[in-house]
Amino acid sequence: MSRLTVQASKKIMPLLQPNRYKGAYGGRGGTKSHFYAELLILTCFSRKTRAACIREVQVTIKDSVRQLLVDKIQKFKLGGFFTVTEREISGNNGSLIVFRGMQSYNAENIKSLEDFDIAWVEEAQTLSNHSLKLLRPTIRKESSELWFSWNPRHDTDAVDAFFRGGSQSRGMISVEVNHDDNPWFPEVLKMEMEDDYKDDPEMADHVWGGGYQIITEGSYYARHMLKAEQDGHVGYFPYIPELPVHTAWDIGVDDYSAVWFIQEDGLEARILDYYELSGGGIEDIVNDTFPELNPDPALSVAGLVEIGREFPYEYGTHFMPHDIMVREWGRGAKTRYQTAQEWGLKPINKGVAVGPIERINAVRALFPQLRFNDTKRVRHGMKRINRYHRKWNDSMQSYTTPAHDENSHGADALGEFAVNCSIKPKPVVENEVGRTVSVGGKSTVTFNDLLKSVKRGKPRYD
Repeated sequence: MSRLTVQASKKIMPLLQPNRYKGAYGGRGGTKSHFYAELLILTCFSRKTRAACIREVQVTIKDSVRQLLVDKIQKFKLGGFFTVTEREISGNNGSLIVFRGMQSYNAENIKSLEDFDIAWVEEAQTLSNHSLKLLRPTIRKESSELWFSWNPRHDTDAVDAFFRGGSQSRGMISVEVNHDDNPWFPEVLKMEMEDDYKDDPEMADHVWGGGYQIITEGSYYARHMLKAEQDGHVGYFPYIPELPVHTAWDIGVDDYSAVWFIQEDGLEARILDYYELSGGGIEDIVNDTFPELNPDPALSVAGLVEIGREFPYEYGTHFMPHDIMVREWGRGAKTRYQTAQEWGLKPINKGVAVGPIERINAVRALFPQLRFNDTKRVRHGMKRINRYHRKWNDSMQSYTTPAHDENSHGADALGEFAVNCSIKPKPVVENEVGRTVSVGGKSTVTFNDLLKSVKRGKPRYD
């Protein structure tokens, strides 16, 4: 038998070296999947290897890379060595390749992957933070590896933040490969690429150039967010001490929780801060971002410094979803409402159960009156609501219901505020000089006077 070798471009060759975490990202035509498929087949051929090919969601085997691996087996003429069934590929030396969706796993049944040598996550841009945290410690065998291949979508995607978020560690390597790094890039794909760049350059840069997706397809708020930027509604809108700070929540269980910090000045809603947490409870959120509720003055000040605030907030209403009344059996069968009160969150507005479309319409109507303080965390929250989108149904060839993902929680929290706040959509006031605003519902001052009371300067986060 002739020597079998992986077809690899110069750019992707570093991934041939052993590493705990291997990442290959970029646009279409960069050979990421083909490289990993060939490497996996030849690894399983050369030594006994147990490997799992993973996607976030795998409804049918057609959603997996099974067919690609079968093609590579045929390319290397290894059909006599491998046995291919509907659900797995096995080798004569005991090698095994299985195909799984991460959403079918929990903390218990994922233990079935503990003795695997390789986990290859294809289309890793869709991998949730929860799934990534579940998978990493599971693949624990000595010298085991986790491979990731993805077309960058958003810088907040779990895999992108893991490999490109500035916290790379030992045993981690990633490479960017695009069509221009592929010496075998076919002419037919080149023609498609050129047509795409001609028709929609921004989307083509995402699909072919490996750039981040500027606007999510099917986005509910992308146009509203763009207009907010154009109208100067994203800028320096600091905390006004004379006004209470309201919070708006979406509480996750095994996924994200999100909290917005907002001031109402009568006709506007100033978004001061945003916070999200994956996999924690109300007490974790309070500890992380509500230093005002800590009875120890020293720790309160330290907390303010840590999260970048100059002043403690005086809180108004905490807008929480209707499921705040759900009991959490792991916390003494207390409701989330009881837990929140015990941690000092008062008063609480228990929202009524409304559909997502009602929340979406409420946010859209409120958008002209939203003002976003230009800080790092608020920008992160803005990305979340910008990317909140409809699901695409392949069979119907149309968008359907809102997608439930890492972006939906921030959007739902803002929707909770929009549905329940006292601000009602009104015509935009062109000349706001001297306009009066309500302060705590008891007194009025001019808007200019309020601004004079605020310490001027640069925002803490650029």
